[in-house]
Amino acid sequence: MRMDLNAYLRRVGITAAAPPSLAALRELHRQHLLSVPFESLSIHIGERIILDPALLYEKIVVRRRGGFCCENNGLFLWVLQELGYQPRVLSAQVKNISTGVYGPPYDHMVLVVDLEGRTWLCDVGFGDGLRVPFPLEAGWEEEQENGVFRIEEEGGQWYIKRKEEEYPETGGGWRVLYKFTLEERRFEEFRGMCDYNQTSPSSIFYCKSFCSLQLPRGRLTYMGWKLITTVYTTGGGSVRTKEDLREDEIPDLLRDKFGIVLNGTLVPKDDDMALPPLVA
Repeated sequence: MRMDLNAYLRRVGITAAAPPSLAALRELHRQHLLSVPFESLSIHIGERIILDPALLYEKIVVRRRGGFCCENNGLFLWVLQELGYQPRVLSAQVKNISTGVYGPPYDHMVLVVDLEGRTWLCDVGFGDGLRVPFPLEAGWEEEQENGVFRIEEEGGQWYIKRKEEEYPETGGGWRVLYKFTLEERRFEEFRGMCDYNQTSPSSIFYCKSFCSLQLPRGRLTYMGWKLITTVYTTGGGSVRTKEDLREDEIPDLLRDKFGIVLNGTLVPKDDDMALPPLVA
């Protein structure tokens, strides 16, 4: 399949390609998150996910689906390369919100771009993460549309943190989202973890059927048998409401709220995750 950059740009609501700049990168990053869901639905309709750029393009652009981190950031990697940026791939490990344990290496993919004299962290594949690129500068803190974020470095490990009222015990409400090093990786190295995330009881993607889409000042999330609406408030707060769903309501909800029409029968799932076999 021919991969058409302009078709991707239309998919995310951008009218025309712009030369590399911080302003263009910020718009691209934000528009991807407002247009392409973060979701695990393929796993729950029996559809195998393969980390191949052409297949990611066909899924996200042609079929107007979303994907998990390696899918969204994998396609974004191709987009940045096509636009003339020089992105680098890094491996990150997500911190489980319930257990406090980090996932295995290659658990999460992030990108960095050198631009206008600074290095910028880009991540369009994390449900409640950065809305726009973030300076890779230890101690940097800023409020974005969807929350307050901070980056810290210790012993070569970098930590992205989010300020959340729900976690006052984490030191002023700061919660670690994930950690990473600056060692450059290759996209192909994530294929093993892509398979793991589709089959492991330690993977949120395997344990939970979900679809989440960023909104200008909030987030809409389907998970299991619930619809969760999040509204972000100033200073890192949020207000969440939950609505129970009947199983027969879910396909229409996915179509009407997320623009997703599945080509298989969804089996809803919302199981607890097991501890990962590798702890680092």
